[in-house]
Amino acid sequence: MTEGMHIPLETAAELVASLGGADFPHRLWQWLHARIPLCHLSAARFNQHGADAVVQSVDWLFSRSADGAQDSEPALLSYLEKHWRQDPLLSHITPLQDPQLVLIRHEDIAAQDYVDDVFRRHQISAECNLLGRAADGVYALALYRQRDQAPFALEELALLRRLVVLLLPLLVQHARLTVSLRRSQLPSLPHLFDKRLATAGIRLSPREQAMCHCLLQGMSAQGAAAQLGVKESSCKTYIDRAFLKLGVKSKAQLYGWCLACV
Repeated sequence: MTEGMHIPLETAAELVASLGGADFPHRLWQWLHARIPLCHLSAARFNQHGADAVVQSVDWLFSRSADGAQDSEPALLSYLEKHWRQDPLLSHITPLQDPQLVLIRHEDIAAQDYVDDVFRRHQISAECNLLGRAADGVYALALYRQRDQAPFALEELALLRRLVVLLLPLLVQHARLTVSLRRSQLPSLPHLFDKRLATAGIRLSPREQAMCHCLLQGMSAQGAAAQLGVKESSCKTYIDRAFLKLGVKSKAQLYGWCLACV
């Protein structure tokens, strides 16, 4: 089942020749599915300005499945429109430096509506994500198994881990030659922050509010100081005052405070 997981020269040449075209996802699916049984394959880019910065949005690049791409489209749309910020994969994507393989099962996901909409409704038992960072964000190639298929075996995961460094550059180049099929439309974190601030009746000074916007966009205190034209020590003062008024103690809690109104 897992023999020949290197990419033969002929197959590699076909994949490279099809980059930027509709045939690339099909060829990639055929080659992977012939060696590791899958129910579905999808590719996405998590748009991020650098490691540890906030992921701003997600681009769905392509999708293929055993029964045709259309079968999985409702799940992908639901993910982009409602669930991507609930994805435990984000905890691996945000600090990512080196290529990585991440296995996620539905029991790893805390958000029940996400599990119901994406995993249970489509009989998915697990997803294996091949992750790699590029200048414009983190690219993810996700391989899915259904409940009637065997779980990913350790041998398969080890072989896929070795494939990350071979497949991700192809995915990045394909994305650069095409446009994403859809982008997540969830409002930006600063927008959500202002929305909740208005409904919560909390008054921040313009500087305190601007500092929170900077943090929500993944900036450091030093970067925010440069953008706002103030001293770094002043930025830290604005942050402390804002956090006290909001009742939060960290950037992670600030993100959660924003998302509470979604």
